[in-house]
This record gives sequence, structure tokens and C-alpha cells, in this order.
Amino acid sequence: MSLQTTEIKSMKDLLLKEEFLLPKPGSILGGEVISVSKANIILDLGSIGIGIVYPGEFYDNPDRVKSLKPGDKVSAMLIELENEEGYRELSLKAAQITTAWQDIKERKESGEVLETTIININKGGLIVEISGIQGFLPLSQLSSEHYPKVDGGDTTKIVQALQKFKGQKFSVKVLDFNEAENKLIVSERAIQEEAVKEELSKYKVGDLVKGQVTEVTDFGAFVKLSDTLDGLIHSSEIDWKFIEDPREVLHSGDTIEAKIISLDGGRVSLSLKALKDDPWVTIDSIYQVGQKVKGKISKIRNSGAFVELPGNIIGFVPVAELGGQMPQDALIVGKEYDMAIVHIDAKDHKLTLTLDKKAE
Repeated sequence: MSLQTTEIKSMKDLLLKEEFLLPKPGSILGGEVISVSKANIILDLGSIGIGIVYPGEFYDNPDRVKSLKPGDKVSAMLIELENEEGYRELSLKAAQITTAWQDIKERKESGEVLETTIININKGGLIVEISGIQGFLPLSQLSSEHYPKVDGGDTTKIVQALQKFKGQKFSVKVLDFNEAENKLIVSERAIQEEAVKEELSKYKVGDLVKGQVTEVTDFGAFVKLSDTLDGLIHSSEIDWKFIEDPREVLHSGDTIEAKIISLDGGRVSLSLKALKDDPWVTIDSIYQVGQKVKGKISKIRNSGAFVELPGNIIGFVPVAELGGQMPQDALIVGKEYDMAIVHIDAKDHKLTLTLDKKAE
């Protein structure tokens, strides 16, 4: 083989090798800004050559151009290996998005806690932004501190309650993501879960605990037991007698002692009435089946009416005992009626009543 043939073969191998080493479109490249103008941004890509970014990249973010200056190190995505002007055509925006998703992936895997700003609100939760990617913080993933305590789940009231968070910074973890679907779900609650799990392990059902009432609602009161753990006293667990409005009994700032009655689902359910004598223990000495009593209607439902009896006993008149009338038509809340006891179940705290027709 002649020397000339060997040289041609070596040159061909060199060119093929160089072509093989060149980056492919879609690659993320590191470069240094050479110059910035209204026409373009020129980058030094080192051994790869000179790259160019066109102004169309910045229509939606003109401040990005203004912030760049010669000498700055940036990442860019290769769009075209060699355009008509002989440059490596680049995209800073595409690189930012690609690296953002990679960053999100790494943060999810590491379980890192991130700080994000709430940029908007909708009825399902809060809109956040991480590394330039918009994400969603669902209501179900809010911490107990930020969860809107709205009775009945009224959507309008929930959105109103969330408005105060706009512009605030929240700490979250990446819960789920899908780059292809442009989906990013974050959780504030996940941060607390480990701490709460550890805190919960210190308690058991039946324990007496002290805490501070943080909020009182139509359906009960929230009690702060520690920095990471809250409990709920449902209105039905405040007293053995019927409580129309929990706010009449409990107030924010009150320090109370309560008994833990449930730890199901990682939620602490508390009771105040469990610390008081149970009137149902001695009910047989006060009431018997067939006994005539006077009772005051405390609450009416489609299925019947709840009745307050002397001795902190709550009875129930089922709709079947109202002679075909609906409870709302037959009875009036707050009014006292003559009744008779039909059934007593002390174990399950149930006492069934019927209206005493003879007394009408």
C-alpha cells in the first residue's frame, strides 16, 4: 500500500472519528458567552466550535438576555449541528426545560425539601413553580397548618381561604412527575409524614394528652399537640350532652386535656367527654323501656330527630315513629315533647323513643 493511500485512509478515519465525537441535536452543551446583542448571542463551545442563540428564544423572557454578559457560563441545547451561517444553533430555553426536568427527577429520588412560591390558586389546590416548571400542590397534600378548614367542602369558601397563600413560599417535596405530559405534583404534607409517624409512635389510644386549641369550627376543634402533630375533637366528643355550637365551649388559645380515642389513618381523634362520667353506665337506674319522659328536640335529620333527656342522655326518634310524617314537619327544634322509651342499648349508647300520642 502506498504512502498516499495510507494518508488518505488515516484522514478518512480522522474525519469519521471527529464526526462520531460531535454532539447530536438535543444534546445539552456547556458554553461561555462571547457577545450579546439584539441580533443574537454568541457562545464559545470550546472544541465543539462556536454556537449561536437567536432572539426568538427570548420573546417570552426578554429579561434573560439583559442578564447575560460576556464571560457568563451557560447551558444550551444543540438544535442544529451547522446552520446556514456555519454556527452550531442553540436553545437556552430548551436546555433550561430539559435540565429542569432532570433536576426534578434527582430531587424526587433524593427526597429533597424544596422551597417554592405559590403563583396561583384553583379550586383543587395551589399552582407552584420549580426550576421554571409549573407544578400543582393539591389540597390533599397541604400540611394541616395550611389546609382550609371549611365545613362541608364548599368550593367557593375553599378558594377564598387559599387566596391568602398567593405569593407565599412553601416547603414541598416532589411527589410525582411526567415530563412527556408536563405534569409535576408536589406535596407539603409529605415533609411532615416522617416526623408525624415518629411522633405518633409515642402515643396510643387511651392516653391523656394536653394541647392548645388552634381553631374552632362548626364541626369541632383542632388541637396542637406538638410542632408536628395536631388532633381533632369532633363536636360529638365535647360533652355527653348535645353541643349546638362548639364555639360556645371551646376557644382558640385554650389549653385543654383530652383522651385519645383513635389513631386511625395517622389522624389523632380526641375526646373531652371521655374524661367525664359516662351517664350510660347508670342508665338502667334512671330509664326503663316503656317509661314516659319529656325530651327536647336538639337536631332534626331526614331519618329522625335527636332528643335531649335529663341526665345528659341523647335519645333518637326514628322517622318510622312519626306516623308517616317527615321529622321536619312533625317536630320543632328546641321544643319539648312527651315521649315513651321504646328501646335501650347502654353498650352502644342508643335509646329509641316514640312520641306519646296520648299526651297530645
